[in-house]
Amino acid sequence: MAESNTAPNLSSETAASASRAVADRPTLRLLRPGGPGVEVPIGQPGKAQPARPFIKWVGGKSKLIPALDTLRPHSIARYAEPFLGGGAMYFHLRNESAFAGALITDANHDVVNVFTVVRDHIDALLAALRRHQALYLSRLGEDRAAYFYAVRSDHPGDRDMTPVERAARMLFLNRTCFNGLWRENKSGRFNTPHGRYASPVIAPAAKLRAASAALQVADIDSADFRKIPQLVSDHDIDFVYMDPPYHPISETSAFNAYSRGGFSGRAQQELRDVCVELDKMGVRFVLSNSDCDFIRGLYDSFDIRTVMAARSVNCKADKRGSVREVVVRNKRAGLAW
Repeated sequence: MAESNTAPNLSSETAASASRAVADRPTLRLLRPGGPGVEVPIGQPGKAQPARPFIKWVGGKSKLIPALDTLRPHSIARYAEPFLGGGAMYFHLRNESAFAGALITDANHDVVNVFTVVRDHIDALLAALRRHQALYLSRLGEDRAAYFYAVRSDHPGDRDMTPVERAARMLFLNRTCFNGLWRENKSGRFNTPHGRYASPVIAPAAKLRAASAALQVADIDSADFRKIPQLVSDHDIDFVYMDPPYHPISETSAFNAYSRGGFSGRAQQELRDVCVELDKMGVRFVLSNSDCDFIRGLYDSFDIRTVMAARSVNCKADKRGSVREVVVRNKRAGLAW
């Protein structure tokens, strides 16, 4: 089917639908030093709503959290996560009040933008998502697909978009595309096809408000991983978790280009050099990667552990299952862990 090149009208067509949206649960406004306030959901008295990843991301660590929890340092003052993706590790540690402040970065500008907007402009973002939701769910069949492809083709590189518009576009596409797979071509354009879900939740208010509250202690930036040592020094970071695009263990497993340019073997070597520098600085790190001779060889001077990770991004169900991964740490004598 031919894709529509006409961007959907997200204002006039949906004002009435958006105004009839179901009201959120009661909220409490928190203030972030140096930033705007944020509305957070009120759950049980004395118990905060736990934050969870709000985007589906290839290689997300939600299912590996129990294993990673046993391998991380017990005490963390300031945390950094330079390959943010869906942020599963960040949200877990924040739910546990494991750190007081954090720096989270990613090379993908859409990721950086959506996390920043969730932190700083949650009300406007939810309004934009409700407009997408009303327009999308009011259509059926090919009309829904046409709306999806219109939003997909309305690229931020082609016209000026506000941060909120860009974040809403990303979240809408992530929740309605095939398998929730965020994939970009070499030109940086999202190219995953329509997912055809019956009733996708496009504006999950409680989840996004909980994430917004959890992000209030985080500085968010777009940064190349090679800048990690300097950023760690500038922000007084004492623990870094790194989840880079994995080194492929076969030609058919080489999906690591969630951001244009991919992640080459040379980049893996440069990341190892970053880890060596962090160790010299006395900064603790944990790194996840694929279990293969190349990665084991790069990090043979560090502590390497093996974990089993569930993988479900293959389009064929019989190709999904558990795979071996490595967790690398600089746990050593003379470095408190």
